[in-house]
Amino acid sequence: MLKEPVTGRANKTVNLVGQRLRELRQENGWTLKEVSSRTDISTGTLSKLENGKTHLNFSSVNKLAFGLGLRVTELTNPAQTVSGQRTVTPAKSGVVFETQDIDYEVLCTEISDAQQGYLKGIVKAKTLDPNLPWHKHKGQEFIYVLKGVLELHTEHYAPLLLKAGDSTLFDSSMGHHYVSKGRNSAEIIITMSLDGYENMTDKLSKSDPQFHLAQKVS
Repeated sequence: MLKEPVTGRANKTVNLVGQRLRELRQENGWTLKEVSSRTDISTGTLSKLENGKTHLNFSSVNKLAFGLGLRVTELTNPAQTVSGQRTVTPAKSGVVFETQDIDYEVLCTEISDAQQGYLKGIVKAKTLDPNLPWHKHKGQEFIYVLKGVLELHTEHYAPLLLKAGDSTLFDSSMGHHYVSKGRNSAEIIITMSLDGYENMTDKLSKSDPQFHLAQKVS
């Protein structure tokens, strides 16, 4: 699924993935047609991606990485080095992926053998959509509300209202939804166990049902 070019932090993802794709093609002598055959993404889309004229949603980035035999972070963080015990994500520089109810910014991905994944979430949903698949993944999820008011819906409990400064920890194999109840979108910090996954983007792409809503790339 394609998305039109956008400004700001999401555009950074366009440049990173597109630039890395061009580098990989040059390093390996791949043509756009060969990459298209590997990934089932059209040559036109790949060309636009390399030239910063479009960007891919999360499922499509994962599809590109899989077809090329790479980890997602090798596309989204091409300059990373596996060297130490500290990593920094400057403000608004994390790779951003979208679902229908929340936008995720992936934070601090460069630590090797990380046991925890970290995200900043901006909750877009203002009401609960009963047709939207539950977010579900193994392990536990911790949420801390930075701004606004979050209403957390889970399969087995009544909705929980959380204001700025509030936090919760829950079994994330239980289906859950995020809803903003204030005038502005709630902003939250999420941390969860990677539970055997290589990194945060790998876990989300393989375990969260909402990332499988749009698999086709035009």
